[in-house]
Parts: sequence; C-alpha cells; structure tokens
Amino acid sequence: MYSILKHTHMSFILLAIILYILRFYWLKSGHVNAQKPLFKKIHTHTHLTIVVLGIALMAMVHWNPFSLGGYWLLEKIIAFVAYFTMVQVSLNPNTKTHIQWLSFVGAFGWLAYIAKLAFTKQAILLVG
Repeated sequence: MYSILKHTHMSFILLAIILYILRFYWLKSGHVNAQKPLFKKIHTHTHLTIVVLGIALMAMVHWNPFSLGGYWLLEKIIAFVAYFTMVQVSLNPNTKTHIQWLSFVGAFGWLAYIAKLAFTKQAILLVG
C-alpha cells in the first residue's frame, strides 16, 4: 500500500509541474486557455491531491513533523506553502511581468529544496 501511495504522490507532483509550466506558457503567450476556470480548478485540485496523499503517507509511516526527527518534514510542508504561493503569484495575470518571471523561477527553486528534503530526510533550516 505504501508503494502505491508513494508512486501516486510522485505522479501527481509531476502532473502539477507539467500543468504549471503549461499554464505559465499559455499566460505568457496569450493563449485562450490561460485563464479558463477548468484548468485553474484542475491545477488547484492537483495540489490538493498532493497534500492529501502526503498526509496519508505521513499517517501510514507514522512520521510526525513536530517530533525531533521530523523537522525535515515540517520544512517540507513550509516549503510547499512557499511553492504554492509562488505558483499563485506567477499565474496571476494582474501581476507585473518581471514579478511573474521571478516567481516562476522561484517556484522551481522551492521544488528543488523540497526534493532535497525528500531524498535526504534531513532538516536544513530547523536543525534543533
């Protein structure tokens, strides 16, 4: 069961990244699909599914982000919130272009940080 949850979680992460790049490309190229509510809902629900699957994985493996060995998981949750904020800023058509590009690049920086935390399982900022 763990393997299924883990691979589904990873698949939704990949889907969210692809949708993010596609929606940003559509926004910058002026494509008609850029601000359609359907794609916004799909993208938002993809992120929600990532969160739900992550919580299910935490419950299955009994990881506690507030315990001494779980600070890496707390950092990962905080980094996901920062990533999601960057995504929302970069996909907002009312945001200035240079801020959109900065947020787009910054979101991938947060993704790299999340991946590093997931692979090493060692906290970087919240070392206690």
